[in-house]
Amino acid sequence: MATIKEIAKRANCSIGTVSRVLNFDESLRVSEEKKELILKIAEEMQYSAKKSQTRKSRYKIGLVSMYSTLEELDDPFYLSIRLGVEKKLSELSLDAKILHDTDEGYDYAKMSDVDGIVAIGHFTKTEIRTFAAITENIVFVNSDPDFTRFDTVLFDGKHAVKEVVNHLYGLGHREIGFIGVRALREKKGIDLAEDRYALVEKYLRQKGIHDPKYIYRGGSTYKDGYHTMKRIIDEDDLPTAFFIGNDSMCIGALTALYEAGIRVPSHMSVVGYNDITNAEYAQPPLTTVKVHTELMGAKGLELLIDRLKGRDIPIKIYTPTRLVKRKSTGKRNGKTI
Repeated sequence: MATIKEIAKRANCSIGTVSRVLNFDESLRVSEEKKELILKIAEEMQYSAKKSQTRKSRYKIGLVSMYSTLEELDDPFYLSIRLGVEKKLSELSLDAKILHDTDEGYDYAKMSDVDGIVAIGHFTKTEIRTFAAITENIVFVNSDPDFTRFDTVLFDGKHAVKEVVNHLYGLGHREIGFIGVRALREKKGIDLAEDRYALVEKYLRQKGIHDPKYIYRGGSTYKDGYHTMKRIIDEDDLPTAFFIGNDSMCIGALTALYEAGIRVPSHMSVVGYNDITNAEYAQPPLTTVKVHTELMGAKGLELLIDRLKGRDIPIKIYTPTRLVKRKSTGKRNGKTI
């Protein structure tokens, strides 16, 4: 903490003047410029003092994923975020203790001495309390459990859903289905996409084309997308377009459609979500929502380092999304875009 004497020395005035300015003494006769200078110096010295107390030459970082290593491969969205964090760690010449979920839970002992944690994904209240018992310096990437305490990095999912619905509607589709992501963490009571169903239905209603029979809860993996689409095909009441909650499921759905002789996009348009590497090489290449996952991971680590340097006010960051138009969507009459 900076002393009044130190502030007075820098401001070239008496200790009494500094004290009276900082205590809002209205009877003090001093220029506005001098008051502003004293307050500015006090603010700068307080911030510098806090930074000097908290700055370390090398931070110990904890990196926690909600997924196991195998689950990350099935749904590379969270893998891509983690790689974004690790790339930034490398740029800053920092190491991290990386924890994945297991059947036995997390090995919290490995994080006992970390200065801060980047937590990727969704976690239970018990897990969050355990993280916070280790350190209050936590950044959550792609979830927002308590913005009054923790930094958060999210993407603009509202804009993403609206852009997809507008795209399909603009191509002439009026029967639009949605296959959403179902939580892999059902045993923990975590829903990974609880708001996306509501957003899809909201924008379909605004267009006057919402039909609940075309809304399905899917899964998260290629196999989930394949088997969900197989069941939908067997019902023999297909919409003309599907928006699917992630690219892994979407590629599985493409396989099921191909096997049934339903051609994409001439018979049905399909839109994915996340723009994982596989999306560009699918058959046909996927129209999908680009989420800047690597950027989200990098920003998560940057926020954590900033917090470790002394900031104590939580920050929430939203990264943008954009619709990447490829070959899996076409006009209602069968003409590709």
